[in-house]
Amino acid sequence: MDGIWALVGSAAIFCATMTMTPGPNNILLATSGANFGVKRTVPHLLGIRLGQTLLHIAILLGLGSVFESWPMMHQVLQILSLGYLLYLAFKVITMPVNREQQVERLRPMTIKESALFQWINPKSWLATITLCTAFTVAGEAYWFTALMGVAVFNIVGLPTSLTWVVLGATIRRKLDTPQRQQYFNWCMGGLLLITIPLIIH
Repeated sequence: MDGIWALVGSAAIFCATMTMTPGPNNILLATSGANFGVKRTVPHLLGIRLGQTLLHIAILLGLGSVFESWPMMHQVLQILSLGYLLYLAFKVITMPVNREQQVERLRPMTIKESALFQWINPKSWLATITLCTAFTVAGEAYWFTALMGVAVFNIVGLPTSLTWVVLGATIRRKLDTPQRQQYFNWCMGGLLLITIPLIIH
C-alpha cells in the first residue's frame, strides 16, 4: 500500500507540472482573467476541469486504445486542434480594447466551450494518457490507482489553474490604457501560437 501512495504522490507532482506550466488552457485563463476578472472566468475554469475529467474517464474506459488501432485518428485530432488554436490566437490578438466594444462583443468562455476544448487540446490528451499509463498499477489495484489519478488531477489542477486566472486579474490593474491592453492581448495571442509546435508533433 505504501508503494501505491508513493505513486499517487508522484502523480500529484506530475499533475502540478502539467497544469502549472504554460499551455493553451493557462494562456487563455490568464487572458480571460485580465479581460474579464476572476469571477467571470470561473465558468471557463470549471469547464476545463469538467472536460478534463470526462476525457480522463473515457480514456480509462478504453478510448485511448482507439489511437493504437486507428493512428489516423491522432492526425485528425492534431489538425482540429491546430485549426482551433489558430482561431483562438486570432480571437485574442483582435480583441477590442475599447470598453464599450468589449461589453457589446466579448464574453468569457462558457463551461461547455472550455469543456469541449479539452477533447481537442493535445496537452490535455498527453497529460491524461500519461496519467492512465505511467501512474496506474496492474492487477486488483488498477481501478483504485486510476480513480485516484482522476481525483488528484482535479485536486491539484483546480488551484494551479486558478493561479493563472488570478495572475491575469492582477495584470488587469496595469492595463489601464487601450494601448497597454492591446499590447497584452498581442503578447498572449503570440504565446498561444508559440505553444502550437510545442504540443503538436
